[in-house]
Amino acid sequence: MIQHLLTHKKTNKKFVVFEDRDFEMKNPIEQYGNKIIIKQMILNGIPKEEMTGEKEFTAMSKEIFKNAFNDWLELKGEFQAIKIPENLIQLLKTETKEHQEMLIKGLAVTPEVLTAFIFMAYHKFGYTLSQYTFKFPKRFFETTKMLHVKIIDCKMHWHCFFTIFNSLGEETSSQYEKEEHLYYMSSAFGIHRTEVIQQIKSNASKLKLDHLPYITLKHYGHSYQMF
Repeated sequence: MIQHLLTHKKTNKKFVVFEDRDFEMKNPIEQYGNKIIIKQMILNGIPKEEMTGEKEFTAMSKEIFKNAFNDWLELKGEFQAIKIPENLIQLLKTETKEHQEMLIKGLAVTPEVLTAFIFMAYHKFGYTLSQYTFKFPKRFFETTKMLHVKIIDCKMHWHCFFTIFNSLGEETSSQYEKEEHLYYMSSAFGIHRTEVIQQIKSNASKLKLDHLPYITLKHYGHSYQMF
């Protein structure tokens, strides 16, 4: 996890943003839990040398960790209680592109629902999670854009979800209320997973998205609020 201290370009207000590193085929519940716990430990003042193991935790730091862990358990319970749309569940059970496209047509969800879906996909079906983030050259847009990719894998089956958002510190005041397209591909689309990642890495700025099906992502906010 990378920590940034940023200044809003319009308000000059300073804020801390945590950016996830890329990872491949991890337990999403464990990955998300570690992120939440570490973020709270940092924000609540545990020194860097204690976080890195250079020094032992003080009694106060142990209490901060305990509270962060308990907060995560409570949050995990909230995610597990979220009702997941049946169309998303069926997405994991069908192996045809046409049926998958039909299932997500007109579907609109929040990042919280997608997080709950990813947790469920791991817990019930064994899907691991991978994450990749790519930055577009600024010459293609007025602001710096980021491509955020998440792929869930189970043996030969995979489902890829990705969207484009403003880079850190370049969000607009209305961005927290807007909707975005969460584009979708899967192993049923006739393209190899490795090829998808290679194409995104080498030609992210030239992606043609008009032909891809998508889910409407409601109130997606900023990158650090993404599912």
